[in-house]
Amino acid sequence: GDVFTAEWIEEEHKGYWHRNNRDVIADKRLDFEAECPMWLVNRKVENGGRQCPVVEGVIVDLQTRKPKKPNSGNRKVAKVQIMKHGEQKVVTARIQGENNTLQQHHRVLVQYCRARNMPTVKWVIVRGQLDAQY
Repeated sequence: GDVFTAEWIEEEHKGYWHRNNRDVIADKRLDFEAECPMWLVNRKVENGGRQCPVVEGVIVDLQTRKPKKPNSGNRKVAKVQIMKHGEQKVVTARIQGENNTLQQHHRVLVQYCRARNMPTVKWVIVRGQLDAQY
């Protein structure tokens, strides 16, 4: 008849109409892999897919640094000891905001986020978490 029923659909196409969302996502992923270059398909995002991982660390030292050429003013930075990939590492992290009460041996959260006018500073201390209050 002219009514569109399940008996009208042929057996080999029957599975297509009863697809769940996971199958549709898998098909879109396969189309993406077919159209994209291999370096884009095989790229891995570190730390479980999150772009900016947050790591807990301990402040070792507090310093002030000067930014690059057109900017002026002292920027507050801290040397923070973190655990990354199973090994202890000391990184330089910027302290944002106008004033802070951070001291040595405070526990802080640091986030990988580059400061453009400060060379070698690639981490930022997250304010409002652990010992880094607003």
